[in-house]
Amino acid sequence: MSELLDPTKTLSEAWLQALTRTASQRGGRCVHLVMTIENPGAENEAIRDALDRTLDAAGDQSVDTVAGTIFPRRLYRSPGFAWSPQLGQHAVEELDAAAHSLYERYEQMLPLLLRFRGNNRGTYFARMITWPGKEPGGTNQLDLRISRIRDELTRGRRTNNTLDIDVGADALASEPLDGVQVYAPTDQRMRGFPCLVHIDLSLLAGTLHCTAVYRHQYLITKAYGNLVGLSDLMYFLCEQTGAKCGELVVHATLADAEPSHRPKPRDLVESIGALL
Repeated sequence: MSELLDPTKTLSEAWLQALTRTASQRGGRCVHLVMTIENPGAENEAIRDALDRTLDAAGDQSVDTVAGTIFPRRLYRSPGFAWSPQLGQHAVEELDAAAHSLYERYEQMLPLLLRFRGNNRGTYFARMITWPGKEPGGTNQLDLRISRIRDELTRGRRTNNTLDIDVGADALASEPLDGVQVYAPTDQRMRGFPCLVHIDLSLLAGTLHCTAVYRHQYLITKAYGNLVGLSDLMYFLCEQTGAKCGELVVHATLADAEPSHRPKPRDLVESIGALL
């Protein structure tokens, strides 16, 4: 049965609501769980800290580590201002340099990252900036979308869905913008990487909204970090394009409360609830 959760102001509330709802289901799983976060990036530190302590005690990856698989925030040196059609050439070059430095630094790290267990099929961010993500030099999907959204806003087109953007006969004609692809045709696994399969971007009235689709979302060990990483990605795209940051929607076609985890999901929900 589908679970459409109430929109929340923070990603922490969205995560806790998702875990609570899924943990209450028989077997600790449900299909088509949809979270809506009105203010991506906004958090409740008490919830975040409690989860990080749980993850550390269990030997799981921290929230920041998981978030970095989607957007490596520590590698991005923000210039502190956003793009706009009125921005001077020097400022535009500074913004471009910040983005390209991020891409280059990550690509330099990629051969090393691919040696780690679980990364042999690539990483999420690598698939975004060097599709299909196995080695440097592939298609940079983020750079293409930044260029297209800037162009849309320069032309005064403040409403568009990236699925509908026609690149015409220009230099981008060989790269139709049909959302950010993560799942490749060669991905045949029923479980494991990549759980995130697609990211869709929609521009409405100058505001950028994001929808991410997961085929299997692990709510204790991965979901919170995923929400942080997706939020960071949105703010990066908004800074680079001048769009306002809108809603983040995450659709898990199968949500998993990880009932075998210690502490059990219901106990974790109860302990966090006692802090609020």
